[in-house]
Amino acid sequence: MSNVVKHKWVNGWSRWGAWLLAVLFVAVFWGLAVRKHDAFHTHALDLAKFDQAIWNTLHGRFLFSTLQNQSILGNHFSPFMATLSPLFTIWEDVRALFLVQAVGLAVAGLLLCEMVRVRHPAMAPWFALAFYLNPALHEVALVEFRRVTLAVPFLALASYALYVKKRWWMAVGLAFALLCKESVALIVLMVGVYLLLFERDWKWGTSLFVVGAAWAVVVTLWVVPAFASPQASGSLYSQLNYFGLAGDSYSEVAANLLRNPLSFVRRMLDREALRALWRVYLPVGLVLPFLAPDWLLIVLPSIATMLMSTAPGMHRLQDWYMASVLPGLFAAVAVALVRLSERRARWATAGLLCTAVVGYGLYSYAPLGARYDPSLYRVTAHHRLAAQVVRAIPSAARVAAQDPYVPHLSHREHIYLYPWISIGEENIDYFVLDRQLHPYPFQPHEMDSKIDDMVADTSHVIELEADGIYLFHNGGDPLPSFPVGRVADGSMRLDRVEVAVPDESGFYRPIAQAPVTLKRGQEVRVSLYWEALAVPDAERTVSVRVVDGSGALAAQHDNLPGQGTKPTSWWKEGWKIRDVYYLALSPQAQPGPGSLDVLVYDSYSLEVVQFDGGADTLNVCDVVVVP
Repeated sequence: MSNVVKHKWVNGWSRWGAWLLAVLFVAVFWGLAVRKHDAFHTHALDLAKFDQAIWNTLHGRFLFSTLQNQSILGNHFSPFMATLSPLFTIWEDVRALFLVQAVGLAVAGLLLCEMVRVRHPAMAPWFALAFYLNPALHEVALVEFRRVTLAVPFLALASYALYVKKRWWMAVGLAFALLCKESVALIVLMVGVYLLLFERDWKWGTSLFVVGAAWAVVVTLWVVPAFASPQASGSLYSQLNYFGLAGDSYSEVAANLLRNPLSFVRRMLDREALRALWRVYLPVGLVLPFLAPDWLLIVLPSIATMLMSTAPGMHRLQDWYMASVLPGLFAAVAVALVRLSERRARWATAGLLCTAVVGYGLYSYAPLGARYDPSLYRVTAHHRLAAQVVRAIPSAARVAAQDPYVPHLSHREHIYLYPWISIGEENIDYFVLDRQLHPYPFQPHEMDSKIDDMVADTSHVIELEADGIYLFHNGGDPLPSFPVGRVADGSMRLDRVEVAVPDESGFYRPIAQAPVTLKRGQEVRVSLYWEALAVPDAERTVSVRVVDGSGALAAQHDNLPGQGTKPTSWWKEGWKIRDVYYLALSPQAQPGPGSLDVLVYDSYSLEVVQFDGGADTLNVCDVVVVP
């Protein structure tokens, strides 16, 4: 490489390298966030809550979410989120929020590297690389979408403006950051302390100290409680429970804190806290931030309050909690580099890059990092079926859904996390439940039980079902079926039977015209609609059978009603139950005309229970078995 070409490359890297890295960061982390969402690993709380609140703002309901039945300002003061609502006029998709977050974090890196460029322009892109490789930043970027993350670019702007003594730009950055989350008030206060102690700027220092302190008190004592639900009104700022602070007022909390301060000190220095500090400081060169202790002072109280918390994620400096700290931490690193001579700054930057790479390898949640989990980003056939179910739900419908589905359905007036439905289940149009995806707030067996109950409930039409995914339409039109109207045992009236076979996507589609064509090896879903005319005399087992072209049994499923969950010993007069059976036709079934039959027998004696008219076996419909 000639000196001229080398010089151009160096100049080009120095000028455009940070921008190239920023674009790459946005592409990677927005892509990962989208992929995680497509794999149904995003959640109702808090992504869907924020998404619906922003969408609702666009439709005249300021930051209101039905997931909590209140404004999201009732938990944290984050009115800046409302400014994102016009984005949905361009792209009405939750993925737009992931893009906003990724771009904001990338812009923060560009602003911070400008602090280094002031004195060491050749090192600015390498500083940006260390920023974009930081594992704590990756964790913030990949924890869906959070309000405090929106403050990151504004805090970076404030840091840059503070360094170049652009006071009004600093004020603008801090003001917008305060509108993202009230916890930023502590950083604003500490910027005031910095200006008072180290720059002797009494005007700006005193103003920011007072604004930060007043903001923290006013917002937590009056503003947030004013937006909270009536059940929470009148109580102390609820977020204090993260710190394990006892008391019903700030004075009582302070008194309890003063009585036992050592407990908080011990918590801040326990083994988990020390591991957290190592994980945070290793990728930023360990000692580099401490070479600018005056700047580091701005974020140290925020780190200390997190370390004293009883909330595991906050105490370990994990999840999104480091978002407000990272701009200040890297600003301290930038100032440390600028204060060094060019030769020493080069060595320090090389060390910063080395520790950033080591930190990435040990702690990053991004690809090639030790904590990267590829399963979170793997879109399976099940996820593609789930996406089809989401698309099938009318946009104006009131929906209650399982946790992973809610962020895919939150652009609507009414969306609820099942089973937390403030308007009552009877007012819900559609329910979306899944036996395979995350069942929060239930355990898997509890979710299975809820699904079994809904499957048995004849008021909920199973509009779609595939691979353990169910779309129930509350009060929907009945699916096509074969009328029966026969009574077994004088008490069990079989009103009708639905027969459904999978389509090319795997969803069961009902067939109501005989003969029903069945393929060898195919699964068929048979739904029996029973009515209890009286309490059955004994425990009954139902047998659903398919007879092939040779007269032999090609498939059979025997069970107590409700897939074993609704035995006849539980029945009461007047009950109506949907009783579902899944039969897989034998690959050796003989082609030709056959039948779908139902038989009822005593569960203990195995004696057949006859239908009215004396029939042992009830023929539901004719079938044709084909190869």
